[in-house]
Formats: sequence, structure tokens, C-alpha cells
Amino acid sequence: MAGAYSSDLRARVLAAVAAGEAPEAVADRFMVGRATVFRWMAAARNEGRRAAKPMARGPKPAIRDGILAALLGMLGERNDLTLAECRDRLAEATGVRVHPRTVGRTLQRLHWT
Repeated sequence: MAGAYSSDLRARVLAAVAAGEAPEAVADRFMVGRATVFRWMAAARNEGRRAAKPMARGPKPAIRDGILAALLGMLGERNDLTLAECRDRLAEATGVRVHPRTVGRTLQRLHWT
């Protein structure tokens, strides 16, 4: 997914439209889509927002806090378990059942290899 356009470009586009230039001409001049110009104009007019919204970070990990502590404790006792075995024992200990790949991603995030 592409990142946001620069704040400088957005400011120049909005300034050109405010100076009376047609949005279609501004879109051509700054090489952005017409819809982008209209969206930026609407955001400035309706919300007073002249900058991009922060990008989403995605969902929080399913294994965190107490569940993570339980996983690390379990692996401290016995670290030769398969991902499926870790998942099953984690479900017994915490009541949270996840996919074995989720356990694997958690271990990668912790640099547990």
C-alpha cells in the first residue's frame, strides 16, 4: 500500500484551489487524481484537516500480556514443543485458542528461534 502524499503537496494543491484555479486543472498540474483534490478540499472544508490522517497499525496481537507470560513460562519449562503443542497447552492454561501460526509469529516477534 502506498504512503500518503506529502503535506507540502497537499498544501500547494489546496492553495491553488483557494486561489481560484479549477480543481481539474490543479489535479493535472500537480499530477494527482481529481478525486484526490476533491477529497482534500472536502477534508479542509468539513473537518479543517489539511494533513493526512495517521495510517492504521492493524489489530493488536492475540498473544499479549498474561497470555504471553503463560507462553514464555511454558517454553521456559520445555522448549522442544511444536507450535501445535504450544497452542494446545496455551489453550489449556489460559482458555485462549489461537492458530499455531499465531504462536509462531509471536515467537518470531520475541526473537525466540
